[in-house]
Amino acid sequence: MKFPSREWCAAAAAALLRDRAAVAAIAEFGPVVVGVVVEKGGGLRSDFCVLARIEPGRPLRLSYPDDEDELEEYEPDYIAWAPYSLCRAMLEEALAGKRPDPLRAVLERRVRLKGDLQRLVKHAGRHKGAGLEAIRAVPVEFV
Repeated sequence: MKFPSREWCAAAAAALLRDRAAVAAIAEFGPVVVGVVVEKGGGLRSDFCVLARIEPGRPLRLSYPDDEDELEEYEPDYIAWAPYSLCRAMLEEALAGKRPDPLRAVLERRVRLKGDLQRLVKHAGRHKGAGLEAIRAVPVEFV
């Protein structure tokens, strides 16, 4: 499955809900709406946007706004803007058995984030690595 794509995001969301550590992290964090903009470059011709509505005990609901302006209209709790090259590098690390740290990327400002950083840091520290095994099981082909 190509990354990024609707197909890959749907497969990743389904895989995360089969991962006990990810389910526990979702339960503790609580309901949240998250937008991600994978920024063009490095082979990706245009930005890829996904909006995830995440609620404990329920399937993740994904939608795909046409651009970041449309994504922002939904007023998600969080929006992350990440360069495609960084997303690819982190996925490659995960697939190689390593443990990429998306929170570090946020703190080092390699990923721009809009939302409650304190809440994110609090929960991310307790659930470091949650979902990694699930993501490793999702086939990926980079654009």
